[in-house]
Amino acid sequence: MPVMRSRLRAHAVEWHVAPAAHIDPIHRAGFLDLQRRCNSEICRHPALVRNAWLDSIENGGIVFANLLCTLQQLAIFLRQLALAREQHALQLTDGHTLIEGDSGTAVVICFDENGVPWCPPLPGMGLGDPYILSERLHHWWSIWQRTVPQAPPGWCLHQCEPVTRELCDAIDAHYNASDLSTALGTMLALENSMSTDIWQRLGRGLRQRCEENGIEFPDAGFFPVAETHARLQARHGLYLVEAASVHDLLDADRLFLASQGALDLLDSFWKMQADRLQLRH
Repeated sequence: MPVMRSRLRAHAVEWHVAPAAHIDPIHRAGFLDLQRRCNSEICRHPALVRNAWLDSIENGGIVFANLLCTLQQLAIFLRQLALAREQHALQLTDGHTLIEGDSGTAVVICFDENGVPWCPPLPGMGLGDPYILSERLHHWWSIWQRTVPQAPPGWCLHQCEPVTRELCDAIDAHYNASDLSTALGTMLALENSMSTDIWQRLGRGLRQRCEENGIEFPDAGFFPVAETHARLQARHGLYLVEAASVHDLLDADRLFLASQGALDLLDSFWKMQADRLQLRH
């Protein structure tokens, strides 16, 4: 069935994996049911489709200094996520985590604000280099600090807002948890949330707010890289879920409990960011 335009899917993302041909019918059906549940519960969570922070940036009428403070919190969150990806990559190298194996073919479908679908291109296999992403993230935030005098210094965990710290602590505790279902649920939740049109919306909104304030937009080319890396990691996570599912290693209840917890924390983070934008000095 073709994916049709739907306002219910605005800002959402969907993943469609055709399981490998050798998988038996029972496990194939089980994984496809699991995938449908992922697309419904994880990929359309309010943290994805109702991002209060991005809505506020796009609507304008905000204090620019507040916007810079929220960018600092975003940078802290993204660095914690990059560190978790680095740890995951090390576990893959050491053989401590389930390997994708010969997975099926995946297609990612993103939806814009009108629910119109498009399929972003991705390399055939593999995931992004988290160390390169960390370098690009540092370069991006450094350019903002050099270009915009009001930008807050630093981006350490001790500069976290409480909600940011709670989210970062959860990433540290669960993204690479020893329990496979918890780890995969956390990975799927966070990486899918960063695989939507969030980067396009953020780049467009920040450019507009910079123009309003007479500031040259500090575009370091980071957002397209972050977008691609998130989609690669989300696809990798779904392949791991497929492998765990067909080898009877997955506890679906724990997977969705972990994903719901991570997305609820992320939703609180976006709402905190939106509230911060509205503060008046």
